[in-house]
Amino acid sequence: MSFKKITGKLHLWLGLSSGLVVFIVALTGCLYAFQAEIQDLVQPYKFVNAQNRPFLPPSTFQKIAEKELPGKKAHSIQYEGKMKSVQVAFYNNEPEYYYVVFLDPYSGKVLKTKDMNADFFRFVLMGHYYLWLPPAIGQPVVATGTLIFVILLISGIILWWPKNKSAAKQRFSIKWSAQWRRKNYDLHNVLGFYMTWIVIFIALTGLVWGFQWFSRAVYWTTSGGKEMIQFQNHSPIRPKPHI
Repeated sequence: MSFKKITGKLHLWLGLSSGLVVFIVALTGCLYAFQAEIQDLVQPYKFVNAQNRPFLPPSTFQKIAEKELPGKKAHSIQYEGKMKSVQVAFYNNEPEYYYVVFLDPYSGKVLKTKDMNADFFRFVLMGHYYLWLPPAIGQPVVATGTLIFVILLISGIILWWPKNKSAAKQRFSIKWSAQWRRKNYDLHNVLGFYMTWIVIFIALTGLVWGFQWFSRAVYWTTSGGKEMIQFQNHSPIRPKPHI
């Protein structure tokens, strides 16, 4: 078999094996990218009427919020402007909980106490990270699916690459007068070529999160041979375990 035939078989079977994983990761990623805009539309408690007086101090918000959640300690207080509510976050790993109390920055009135583990976008993020599986299972599946997808993109470029100038012209055009099978083939080739350069960058950044060996290699390459320093992420979203 020729190199292109082997690449074609590889492209076909890798696409079949990683397609569902990539589809879920891409769909949840698209939803999460518009998280702020969607939440602003459906969560009125994030907004207040602007007033010509100063905000209450953080210590006051801490006391009010901790009364709402007895036994839990506030982790952070976030101010977002004159027309946005103040957010007091509570989260912990053992026992696990994640709450946000929304308060009026002028009066201290509690507008909403929200369990973020039951939030829709938390559900979306867990799908993006772990496919809604236990992290120890889902994270390697997502990372491996992303790696397969990168190989799929590279093999697609190899298959697309024209042999000569005449073939190159055909690769950049869609024959609209052809049968639907040919049009579908042209759409896949032409649009796939242009999108590959964007998608491969997105997939490679995903691999930095997915594989420790890959993140170390990227760091070593971009830093001129320096070793990556590990750090603890204190985000309320727990970092994905590296494999």
